[in-house]
Formats: sequence, C-alpha cells, structure tokens
Amino acid sequence: MHLEEWDLGGLSLSEALSETASGDLFSEEHHPPEKTLRVLVLEDDETDFLITKKALLYLDSYSVDLDWETSVSDAVSAAKKKSYDVVLVDFWVGMETGVAAINAFGDINSNSVVILLTGMPGEDVQKIALKAGARHCINKSQLTPVLLEATIRSARHTHRLEQQLQQTIANLKKANEAKDSFYATMGHDLRTPLNAILGYSEMILGNSLNLQVPEEYQKFAAKIHTGGLHLLEVINNLMLQNGNALETVEQQLEDVYLDEVITRAHELVQFFASDKGMELAIHLPDERLCVRCHRSLMTQALVNLLSNAIKYTPAHGRIDVTLLATPDVFIMEVKDNGPGMHPEEIELARKPYGRVQSPAELAQEGTGLGLPIVEKIMEGHDGALVIDSAPGKGTCVSLRLPRTRE
Repeated sequence: MHLEEWDLGGLSLSEALSETASGDLFSEEHHPPEKTLRVLVLEDDETDFLITKKALLYLDSYSVDLDWETSVSDAVSAAKKKSYDVVLVDFWVGMETGVAAINAFGDINSNSVVILLTGMPGEDVQKIALKAGARHCINKSQLTPVLLEATIRSARHTHRLEQQLQQTIANLKKANEAKDSFYATMGHDLRTPLNAILGYSEMILGNSLNLQVPEEYQKFAAKIHTGGLHLLEVINNLMLQNGNALETVEQQLEDVYLDEVITRAHELVQFFASDKGMELAIHLPDERLCVRCHRSLMTQALVNLLSNAIKYTPAHGRIDVTLLATPDVFIMEVKDNGPGMHPEEIELARKPYGRVQSPAELAQEGTGLGLPIVEKIMEGHDGALVIDSAPGKGTCVSLRLPRTRE
C-alpha cells in the first residue's frame, strides 16, 4: 500500500502530513501499543520525515518515542545522550552519506537496530548499507506501516540473534581456553608424580642399589611399572586429543632420523611385550633415513601403534617394525600376527573412543584414542595412516611421511 492509498479520514495528503506533524491525526484508541519504541530518524528532507513519522505513528504494536535529526553529527550526538531501539537512516543526508551514521550505530554490541530508508534505485546502495551494519533496507516509495512494522520486528529479531551468537562464541572461546588450561595443568600435575613412580619401580626392577630385593617384590614392582606406563600412555593421548599440541606441529618441526624414533618407541613398549612373552623385532635399512617432523609426536604415534599391537596380539605372538623408503614417502610399518579386523572394525578403530570388540583373553583397557590420535598426527605432517587387516591374518599399520614437504 502506498501513502496515497491510506485511509486519511477525508483529509488531503498535505492536511494529513500537517496533522501528523502536530501529532493529532491518530489517537491511542486507533492502535493500542504493546511497548514504547525509542526511534531516531536521520532525514534531511522534512516531507520524507513526515511520511516516515506517519508510518511510525500508525504501527499496531508499538508506541513511538520519536526524535528527528537532519545531520550525521547531530544524530551521533543525540545517540550519546539517549539510547535508541531503532535508527532509521536516509542514505543521503545533505552532502554526506548515511554510511557514517550506520557505522556509528550499527555495531553488533549496540542496542540500536539500524534500518536504511532510501529512494535510490538499484541494489548497490542496499549492499553498501548492509555491509556497513544496517539490518534491513526499505525503499521510500514502498513505505507503509505494515512493511515498516514487519521490518522493525525482523531487524530487531535478527540483531538479537546475532548478539546471542556473538555471546555464545565468546563463551565457547572462554570455555576452550579454560579447557586447554585445565589439561595443561592436569598433564603436569599427573606426570610429575608418575615420573617418580616409574623411576623408582625401574630402580627396583633393575636392582640399581644392589639390594637383596625379594623376587615377589620385584613382581609387584613390575606390575606398578606396567600400570604406570599404561597411565602415561592414557595421559599423553588425552593431552593430544584435547590440547593444542596438534595445532602447532608446523612450529616445532626438526630434522629427525626415523631409526631414532623407532628405537625410542621400542624402548617405551618393550616392557609390555616382554611381559606377554612377545617377540618385538626391528628391521632397518642400511641407509639412515631423515625426515622433517615433530620428534615427540612422531614417537607417540609409533608408540600408539605398538601398544595396540601388543594389546590385541595373543601372548607369545610376534610384532615386526620395519622402516622402508620409496621415491615419494618414508614408511614405518607395524605388523602383528594377531586376530585381525573386519573392514567395519577398522572404521570403528579410527573413530575417537571407538574400541573394537576382541576375544575375552585379549580384552584390554584403553581410551580408544590410539589410532585417532595417530591419524591427527599424520595429518599434521601431511602424511597418512594406512591400515591393512583381515580376520585371521593379523594387522599391518603403516605411517607414511612425504620425503619432502613444502
């Protein structure tokens, strides 16, 4: 509906505008308001302002507390003295554009909702206004009370949603920072006493002090050491899964000989293999292979593979660790003669906290984070985790690193 089509009670357009200016055209009984709406109109043309005012006074759901300014500077000054719910801005205000006012009022943290009023054709003006922070745009030639009220409702709803989204993002950021801080503190507080437990249990097992330690005590020390190593693996995986170490791989790369990674990983899991009477064999090429990687993360990845192989391979089984090289990649391969997995079990094992069902005699405790952590580590190195397994044929898992990285 255009202004000319409104029911003006027998008045001409000029008479209606005059009555609107004096505030006598519409009484409270014509549109009982639900809420007072504080509105600022930035418009340098009086006729356009009166048309806008008439539309505002004819709103069904709001009683309007209206202010009018004819320059950007005056509008900004008014906003410093009074809080507005809605700011209606003309695109051209004198020799200035309304973009400056939109920038002043349209901040996401502001309580004011900015709506552009323009008589200029084309979409460019609307795009500029929306980019500057306006929530909606209305063409002056199409202005009606119904359109204005619907636009105000939509703009205010959109603005509230955007504010809620920003607050949610801020809350999530704080929660994430708190989580990272918690895991960093927890990791330090858990590893410190655990290092003492592992160290003293190793001293007892190795009889470093040349004491007459009863064999039964050594068995207990072995169980303490095994439990401590398992706990250390769980802690390391939790730190990697929930911390930011995997996000900063690029910042901590160094040239690493892969035979050193294999040797260190072998040292960390050898006790578990020996405890199950398993043979853990290493096969290295004659040439030493060097790759740019994160040393501790790559060691952790190989430890996770070896731990899984030891857990799910029957006692007295065999695990082979082989280092290979092709023209494009270096490969660290862990192969066991365990029960193997079906394709759907492989997919489950790749998921965080996913654990493959195993025979009762092979049931093991664990977080189900081993392979997912390895996959993340390899992605951070532009590498890949490849699993080849079949029921009754064992499992072969390989870490593949590109020989050169950009």
